[in-house]
Amino acid sequence: MATRKVLVTGCSSGIGLAVAVQLARDKLRRFEVVATLRNLEKRQALERAAGETLNKTLEIQQLDACCEHSIRECLKNLPGGQVDVLGLLFNDVYAASKFAVEGFCESLAVQAMKFNVKMTLVEPGPVVTEFEKKVYEDAEHMDLSGTDEETAQIFRGIYLPYSRKIFSSIGQAPEEIAKQTLELIVANDPPFRHQTNPLYTPMTALKHADPSGRLPLETFYKMIFRHDRVFNASLGLLRLLQKRTGRGAE
Repeated sequence: MATRKVLVTGCSSGIGLAVAVQLARDKLRRFEVVATLRNLEKRQALERAAGETLNKTLEIQQLDACCEHSIRECLKNLPGGQVDVLGLLFNDVYAASKFAVEGFCESLAVQAMKFNVKMTLVEPGPVVTEFEKKVYEDAEHMDLSGTDEETAQIFRGIYLPYSRKIFSSIGQAPEEIAKQTLELIVANDPPFRHQTNPLYTPMTALKHADPSGRLPLETFYKMIFRHDRVFNASLGLLRLLQKRTGRGAE
């Protein structure tokens, strides 16, 4: 059996590292792994994201996905990428970078079909990694003196604790994402989109249920700013389901 060359970007930690390890340890030795280490992510208010951080995040995320070497190598095998499908509070820049990858892959997928190459977008929900923990630790100690008081309060008093609850309730381990990614790579007819976390699917479904876009925006707004009891109860139910399925982060 011929080996497949797989390019893994951003594999210094988290999902990228787990995917590289999963492929490298394949018992059938089906893969030759080429890895790059670049990674950059920050959670912060948009006012703080302007300038160098914004430019670096967008540049790195898009460069890793779109560079000529990546395209050339991927078209020989199975192209793909990992994206998020929801724009979330204080994830403005991060979501912009991921949506750029999504648009790039959607466009390239049409051309790839001409060469009988199939593309899959792997769409994880919350993933619990050491890198993610470090991001939130940095966010808690971020200097928000240049941000208006109300935005700073929302960031520290609402977003950070809510985000932590989501990750602890339905977050997956990167190894689970890597396992599913391996299955997609070797699949004969992989889907164009694959969501790794069934517990997160109802949230993403809101985006496609209403073409006007009002449904997901109003739902998330009410859950975050008006109905915190409903939010906490929903997470409690998801936490119970997570325990029953035995999936996700340990």
